[in-house]
Amino acid sequence: MRRSIPYLVFIAVLVLGAIITFSAWRNEQAIQVARFELVADEAADQLQDRISQHMALLIATVGHFRSAGVVANRDRFSVFTETLDLENRFRGIQGLGYALIVDPDETGIVSEKLLENYGIVRGIWPDTGADVRTAIILLEPLDERNKSALGFDMFSEPVRREAILRALQTGEVSATAPVTLVQEITEEKQAGFLIYHPLRLGAGNKVDGFVYAPFRAGDLHQAILREQYLPVEIETRDGGPENPDAPLLYRSPGYADAGVMPLTVHRDIKVAGRNWTLSVRKAANYSDEMVTPFVLITGVISLLLAGAMAAAANWQLKAVDRAGELVALKESSLQEKDLILQEMKHRLKNSIARILAIARQTAMSSETIEAFSESFSARMQSMANAQDMLTRSHWRGIDLRELLMTELEQIYGANPAGISIEGAAVALDGRQAQAFGLTFHELATNALKYGAGRTEGKLEISWKVAGGKRPELKFNWVETLPVEKGKQSEQQPGRGFGSKLIDASIRGELGGTISRDFRPNGLKIEIVVPLLK
Repeated sequence: MRRSIPYLVFIAVLVLGAIITFSAWRNEQAIQVARFELVADEAADQLQDRISQHMALLIATVGHFRSAGVVANRDRFSVFTETLDLENRFRGIQGLGYALIVDPDETGIVSEKLLENYGIVRGIWPDTGADVRTAIILLEPLDERNKSALGFDMFSEPVRREAILRALQTGEVSATAPVTLVQEITEEKQAGFLIYHPLRLGAGNKVDGFVYAPFRAGDLHQAILREQYLPVEIETRDGGPENPDAPLLYRSPGYADAGVMPLTVHRDIKVAGRNWTLSVRKAANYSDEMVTPFVLITGVISLLLAGAMAAAANWQLKAVDRAGELVALKESSLQEKDLILQEMKHRLKNSIARILAIARQTAMSSETIEAFSESFSARMQSMANAQDMLTRSHWRGIDLRELLMTELEQIYGANPAGISIEGAAVALDGRQAQAFGLTFHELATNALKYGAGRTEGKLEISWKVAGGKRPELKFNWVETLPVEKGKQSEQQPGRGFGSKLIDASIRGELGGTISRDFRPNGLKIEIVVPLLK
């Protein structure tokens, strides 16, 4: 669990940083949305203002006719529209015209007006037989599109008729729903709409006709977008956004390609008694402001802070672990010190007891002071050698072969003849080294005095470790004398102090066994000692 703390700290700080960064990003997105809403408002306002200008143009035309008391003929009306410069100042409008209200039995006046104004022979069309007819008798500027609409009875078409009736009822400007203008005589057609304003020339309430303006919706929208350089795509429908089946008036070419789940802003405008809904999206050339450096810096700092906090937690845990290890090491050192002191006390006590016993037994077996001194000194030297070797090894143990060679060289000198040694490396601890050191000394001394060492005999020393999980050291000491010189009467089992000292070391100190086989031509001693107590 403690090892997972740095990861938990990293995750916690990273999550907190992610929340802060996400919040900053959301604020940035909200700013960008608000910025785009301003652009959408600009587009809606421009469209509203442009249509308001066109409606003001209709009202001004009505005022012009009423002030004159008569509808102008084509020549005067043409001068009027040319002065207005419709194509440049009122871009998006298809034209400015007048539709005369005609009784069914007076339709001939339409032919007369068209022949008088435009020199064309054409009557009112289409033939409907309705009680009310509204025929176009003036439409400027005259181009092929507008020329094709002259004489058209707008009351004959339901959408136009609805707007005309609304204008009659309100006396105000009235717009139609989306329609296809009769001016659409080419293959490239656009949806359009018309705006009507009733004209009363007399003092009464009689409406003589309608000043009107036809609009191509595509031309109107594109004129606004190009003039204001608005980088948006627009879809305009005649109805609210809650009605997806509302008639489509205009859709920008790139509106459907604005991406997956594009930001769409809806704006409603009033157009001469109708509600238009503009759905505005970003165009391809719309430039979003880049994420502010604050958001990027917040994310980077959050990541760095998470890493730093995790590293600090990891370092803190390591420091705690190191402190714990130091405390444990200190306690272990104190325990080891106490153990060493107790071991030294125990060893010193045992060594003193062993020295006293050796001195006492040596004195009992020695006939003179000189003999005692020589025997006792040799045995003390053996113990000292073992102790010295242990000290040099820092009490990590000494090799059995090295200990054996030290004792043999002390008695026989360097490279003694007639002695063979065979055995693998075996490490002895302090207790085992002291016991084997005394044993080797006594065996070598006895061999020098009574056995192979004083004749031309051979000494074979070997050992091996066996026993698996409970290993035992099997040590063999074999002395062989020449047959003609074989005489062992001087060395009998268990009589001297040396034999007692060997037994005390092997059996008492190490818990092993020792067997002696006295032969006519020599001696074989086998020692078995457990290596693990």
